[in-house]
Amino acid sequence: MLAKEVERRIAVFLIFTISLFSVLVLELGNLQIRQGAVFASLADGHRIRTIKITAPRGLIYDRSGRLLATNRPAYTLSLWLMKLKEQDLRHTLDRLSSLLGVDREELNRKIQSQIGRSYEPVRLLRDISPEQLTLIEENNPDLPGVIIQVEPIREYVEGNLAAHALGYVGEINEEQYARLKEKGYTPGEIIGQSGLEAAYDEYLRGQNGGKQVEVNHRGRPVRVMGTIDPIPGKNLVLTIDAKLQATAEKALEKALDELQHNPYDPRPNAKAGAAVVIDVRTGEVLALANRPTFDPNEFAAGISTKRWNELSRDPGHVFNNRAIAGTYPPGSTFKMLTAIAALEEGKTTPEEQIVDHGVYWIIPKKDWKPGGHGLVNVVKAIKESCDIYFYEMGRRLGIDTIARYAHEFGLGQKTGIDLPGEAAGLLPSTLWKKTAYQTKNPPWIREPQWLLAEDLDAGIGQGYHNYTPLQMAVYVSMIANGGTRYRPQLVKRIVDNEGEAVKQFTPEVLGQVNLSDKTLAAVRQGMRQASLPGGTAAGSFWNYPISVASKTGTAEDPPRDDQAWYVGYAPFDKPEIAVAVIIEQGGHGSSAATPVAKAIFDAYFHLGKEAPPAGQPEH
Repeated sequence: MLAKEVERRIAVFLIFTISLFSVLVLELGNLQIRQGAVFASLADGHRIRTIKITAPRGLIYDRSGRLLATNRPAYTLSLWLMKLKEQDLRHTLDRLSSLLGVDREELNRKIQSQIGRSYEPVRLLRDISPEQLTLIEENNPDLPGVIIQVEPIREYVEGNLAAHALGYVGEINEEQYARLKEKGYTPGEIIGQSGLEAAYDEYLRGQNGGKQVEVNHRGRPVRVMGTIDPIPGKNLVLTIDAKLQATAEKALEKALDELQHNPYDPRPNAKAGAAVVIDVRTGEVLALANRPTFDPNEFAAGISTKRWNELSRDPGHVFNNRAIAGTYPPGSTFKMLTAIAALEEGKTTPEEQIVDHGVYWIIPKKDWKPGGHGLVNVVKAIKESCDIYFYEMGRRLGIDTIARYAHEFGLGQKTGIDLPGEAAGLLPSTLWKKTAYQTKNPPWIREPQWLLAEDLDAGIGQGYHNYTPLQMAVYVSMIANGGTRYRPQLVKRIVDNEGEAVKQFTPEVLGQVNLSDKTLAAVRQGMRQASLPGGTAAGSFWNYPISVASKTGTAEDPPRDDQAWYVGYAPFDKPEIAVAVIIEQGGHGSSAATPVAKAIFDAYFHLGKEAPPAGQPEH
């Protein structure tokens, strides 16, 4: 009986054992045969990584082929988050902060920006120094997840030359990524943040490549398994002339320094300015200068929060592209527009003379010149910048007629230049005043009336007028070329790496003002006379080898000091370029802004003469 019970138990155990092994064999077969490929793929996922190879950005050249923006190889420190334990991550970040002297919070922000994309390395530091690289290599065993890559870093060959036009690059932010992810942009990618870098980013950025690498248990690459080469971005050929651009910038710096340190008439607030040079025959921008400025190279490898705050809070507003976004009352540089409107509307003739005793006859508004200019026609009025003459023309025309002509010359509207951030300025009219007044006041307050004094101010470019230097350059170029308004152009063509044109830009006409030959002749002659003895720009151009047409301006802009203007073109008989210069709070246009324009004309026409003694300060 006992023997039978033992045999029965042994039989049950054998059946159980055989059944268990059968299940194990079946499951092993399932794992190896049916799901073998799946688990092999998962295993590979733990040892195979894909590393993005950043495409070099396209190059940027000036109009003569001078290189302005390129790329250089640099070491980038990245961190692989995949399979990195929390304590290892904290340890690595602490060690990196201590070894390299990097703000721990900056590293944390980089990590947080990549949450959800742990399959890609997180770039922590771009363009690390050789000393930093050595420290990382020496401490490599103590830095799990850290990898070093070589990537292209943007380099602006001429430093801050044309910084506002070229712009700068930086890591894509959350708002940009949300807007651009449908176009293939990825977190952490370097994109254009301002200027042409931003406007033409889709051409410049190229197409990233990648490589598959096998990594060890610490996440470090040990073998490359395959590579897809990146495709470099397209190249830009600009209309900018780098030599002329450099001249304009140096001339601005010199003018600002001399104004601030003038022992006889110091202008301590003259700390900013802009200059624009346009080819009047095409609308091509040859120079777009701003001061103060910044070095875009600071942003190429990633700028620290501390440094960004220093620049963005700078009282000089270094990022402000004053040439296209700064708006100023034009002052006397507007007087040609008033003259054109008065002549075309039959409100005066080139022969009519007005008596100027220094005070206007209806409202006691004074001329800048005590005692006045005597008998004045339109040519003399422009030459000597006679306020009384243009007060009278402002009264005869009225603001709405002035506004109509100003609009045709592109004032108070964006020019359409291929740069982000352009300002429209302000072109006043009776409708504008009504709208602006109702916006600021309750509806029961009586509608404002346009006043006679405001017509007078409008006639001399004061009052509510506010325009950009670029708009003023376009306006003067239209006087020079006979009334054709071109879209200002900064890019001539986009080419691939073989030099083949991908896109060609040709002059684009936005409008045409049909002016009589008589009107053009009178206004042009007034500007030409302004450069000759007795004219407001004679101090710089009275004995100049090139015939220059000029107009200076001293614009009141309370509570700030007067804004100093110069606009003009040359040569007078066969115009090629138009120039507009603004010196913020520089005082008189003739003494502050005109020397900058002269330096530009010197460079363009390859003149080496020293400037003649400065003339009388005036409008």
